[in-house]
Amino acid sequence: MELDELYNIANKEKISVIPFKMKNKAIIGKVGKRYCIGLNYSKIDNSREEKELLAEELGHYYYDAFYNTYSNITTIQQKEYKALKWKCTVLVSINDFKKAIKNGLYTLYDIAEYLNLSEETVQFAYNYYKENQYI
Repeated sequence: MELDELYNIANKEKISVIPFKMKNKAIIGKVGKRYCIGLNYSKIDNSREEKELLAEELGHYYYDAFYNTYSNITTIQQKEYKALKWKCTVLVSINDFKKAIKNGLYTLYDIAEYLNLSEETVQFAYNYYKENQYI
């Protein structure tokens, strides 16, 4: 999935994506009855990183994986895992792995480059699919 498609998803869900100066690179929150994703563009290095950050914040929305600064570490880890799962399964499909291998790509680095994603995202997706016996 490409960056513009993620912005289209946010738009369809009526989630505003706004520039937001903060310590972090991205955040999602509820303002009134609407959700809003803040991206700190000054800390985002490239469109690949922007795509991954936006996908993760949308993952928080789709899995209702919200927490606050007072949440305990276990809750935070559980919510982050859910958001990462959404991000990785949306950005990396099982077919993406099959296509990469068919094209002779076998290393994490090569597959990440092929998909224009970070190695961490590809690794998480691979581990998730493997642990859940999809591959």
